[in-house]
Amino acid sequence: MEFFLPGVLIFLSAIAVTYLIVPHFTPIVTMICSILFLTFGVYHHQQLFATEYRLSTWQEGLKIYAPAVMIVAICLFIIYSIIAFFTGVKVPVPNIPAIEMPQVNTITNSLMNVYNNAEDAVENMKNDVSDSIDKITNNVANNTNKANKPNNKNKPPGGNNGLTRSALEVI
Repeated sequence: MEFFLPGVLIFLSAIAVTYLIVPHFTPIVTMICSILFLTFGVYHHQQLFATEYRLSTWQEGLKIYAPAVMIVAICLFIIYSIIAFFTGVKVPVPNIPAIEMPQVNTITNSLMNVYNNAEDAVENMKNDVSDSIDKITNNVANNTNKANKPNNKNKPPGGNNGLTRSALEVI
């Protein structure tokens, strides 16, 4: 139990630092902290395993430092890139372009034009339907009048003026 509680305390404090403090760091501060922690880790590792390093051959010693050399070179390259891209060690924030809103009069005029066009379309459709109904009514009236006029040429026997008899008259 004596190993568990200190480990939990360290873990919870690391979470608190990660979520409360680190997000407020700039990229340069983060890179410098990572270099410091890497240096501390390498130093601590050398102190802890000093006897193994002394007993190994000189080639094995160089192989151990290769990852550290690469990490340091990459970190220096990243720091140089950040400084080269962002002068003054500040990240530039681009300006947001202003959005131009149309004038209220133009919006009102557009809406009124749409309303007037719709009103004209409905009026034209109403007139077309009315004209069509008038034409149909006139055609029916003309055809009815022609059928009711006496026509001497086509007068059937029985004198019913061109009308046929109903089924009741036949029976």
